[in-house]
Amino acid sequence: MAQASITRRYRFCAAHRLHTDHLSLEDNLAAFGKCNNPNGHGHNYVVLVTVKSTGSATTGGGLDFDRLDRIVVDQVVRRFDHHDLNQDPELPNVRRRVKTSCC
Repeated sequence: MAQASITRRYRFCAAHRLHTDHLSLEDNLAAFGKCNNPNGHGHNYVVLVTVKSTGSATTGGGLDFDRLDRIVVDQVVRRFDHHDLNQDPELPNVRRRVKTSCC
């Protein structure tokens, strides 16, 4: 049976601040520039979700797009849209690379 692969795009806006407690205020400003603003700064984010199914490629493989949209909106978009990502209790536990400039 053929496989179908569908990618849906979701968008949200959120703020964050690049800052580390391991540096002084002056060193943080030198390292991160305007991205170290104490009030944060915002970005537009795009989340791509790809779902594969073993159904017909012409019919979407029986994928329930409404259900997929509800899950992503409930679990991602509503959680992060127009929020400060630094305030999310789980994000400090996520290992991520910090660039010296994000803008």
